Amino acid sequence: MKSTLRVFFSLSILLGFFGCRVQHSPPELVKISVNQAYVDQSITLSGYQFGTDPTVTFGTATSAVNAPIGSHDETSIQLLVPRVAPGKTQIRVQTKEGSSDPLPFTVLQPAPIVTAITPTNGLPGTQVVVTGDYLNQIRRIRFNDIDAIINDSTARKLTITIPPTVPRGPQAFIVETSAGTVINRFVIAGTPQITSISPTKAKPGAELVILGKNFTDGTVSINGLAPDKALTTIKDTEIRTIIPQSATSGLVRVQVFESLIATSTDTLKLFQPPFITHLMAQDGAAGEKLIVEGRNFQEISTVSIGNVSVPFRIINATQLEATVPALPTSGRVSVTATGIGGTTTATDPFFFFLPPSNLTFTPARQLRGRPLTVSGNNLYRITSVSVSGITVPVTSRNEGFDLLIGIPEIAVSGPITVTSRAGTTSAPLVIVQKAVVSDILPLKARPGERVVLRGDFLLNASILFTGSTTPAADGGKKEDKERWVLVPNDAQTGPLRVTNETNDATTTAPFTVLRLINNIDFTPKSGKVGDQIVLTGQNLATVQEIRFSNGTSTPAAFVLEGANLRVTIPAGAITGQICLTNEAGTSCSSSNFTITR
Repeated sequence: MKSTLRVFFSLSILLGFFGCRVQHSPPELVKISVNQAYVDQSITLSGYQFGTDPTVTFGTATSAVNAPIGSHDETSIQLLVPRVAPGKTQIRVQTKEGSSDPLPFTVLQPAPIVTAITPTNGLPGTQVVVTGDYLNQIRRIRFNDIDAIINDSTARKLTITIPPTVPRGPQAFIVETSAGTVINRFVIAGTPQITSISPTKAKPGAELVILGKNFTDGTVSINGLAPDKALTTIKDTEIRTIIPQSATSGLVRVQVFESLIATSTDTLKLFQPPFITHLMAQDGAAGEKLIVEGRNFQEISTVSIGNVSVPFRIINATQLEATVPALPTSGRVSVTATGIGGTTTATDPFFFFLPPSNLTFTPARQLRGRPLTVSGNNLYRITSVSVSGITVPVTSRNEGFDLLIGIPEIAVSGPITVTSRAGTTSAPLVIVQKAVVSDILPLKARPGERVVLRGDFLLNASILFTGSTTPAADGGKKEDKERWVLVPNDAQTGPLRVTNETNDATTTAPFTVLRLINNIDFTPKSGKVGDQIVLTGQNLATVQEIRFSNGTSTPAAFVLEGANLRVTIPAGAITGQICLTNEAGTSCSSSNFTITR
């Protein structure tokens, strides 16, 4: 019985021992699918007792790196080679039960991968960021043969600075690692930028100024067309060039080393020279509208007529309307249009004319039904002529200087009005009609004295006194409404005959010609108071008063006997001349009459 108990106890201890050993066994790493692999490459580990949460490390205990596990079970683990230094290393599997014995493994480094270089161009001193992968085993970074300045380095990112000795232009940007080399293109140049172009509106052949930066080694194009390099100067912040004649409107570009391009934000608008093909009118006056036809009128800035800038409006690319200005003189003038593209002058004649002015007439006075020449200034393009309100035709004209018209049969004195599109002017004309005499002042006068005739149409009239063989002489005033004449020596009492250019005579009321008494004589030569004597002489019928004693006596009584006078010597008479008075005045005898007692 004791023997049986000892066996059972022994078996219990043995089973307990084996039970504890199975539950607490560390993992066993038996095999690796490959003995070397690249970083991030998938490999498989085989063994036992990998448990539910294994960890795989690469390297020694002091530098071990955990590998990312993809999948696992009790006997296998699939993982990626972690980012460890390339070369020989060892792999262990660890669980909470312990760690496996290591197996040797060789880590291979992949060639570097560059996914981006920012920026792809720059000047010396520019910081450049390189992104990609496997950039952590750097041996050298260079621009062709010139080493870059490395600021920072990780497996996925490099930060460098372009050294000052790298020449301008495209360069090979080389990244060398322990696993290989990658080459990219890098341009040593600043990115060109256009800040402005001037002008933004121009004509071919004009200078174009481009402002900005990083223009060195650049080339220019205008809407794809390159200007002449011989006419182009390039500085880093400014380009000056001449716009080609064949250039068209578009954007301006500056290209540096082919890959660096700057484009203007403004469009350069190019305009060909304007050209006037036709004027819709051949003449015009101030204020009139002139339609000008041609082409390339879109950007006309100035229109001039006769060298005077005028208001205008652009109708379309082929038409504009200009306002004719007030010019100082009539005559042919030029019509020009100026725009961004240049200046054009019309070949069509254009005549500017002022309003008519300063009218004169030949003859200065005219009869009804007769022709009249109207002269003056600016008698151009006359459209109508009227005589005292009656429109008359123009028979002929000397353009600008005179017109020939006819005086209507019913015309009266008044204005002659001449009208053109530029304006109107008028001047008075006397239409001569039959002379009219309304007053003669005085109605009696002696030969040589002045007589005033009032009426109308008297200016050039011939005034003939009764008995006179020649017209009366001018007396100092000669107008249509009033004439002054001198009584002729041979004038006789009777009506005046007045005849003007109409040759139609007017007869006035009787006019009395006053004459002094002449050739006075008497018989007898002496006598006493109360005696009668006989006086002889001329014009005795007009005597109004007779006085003796040198004209100082009282008036003497007298009677007309035929052509003579019988006179009674008045009381108080003394020896002296006998004086006779009529309306013409007083005349005295040449000899004395003697008074006797």
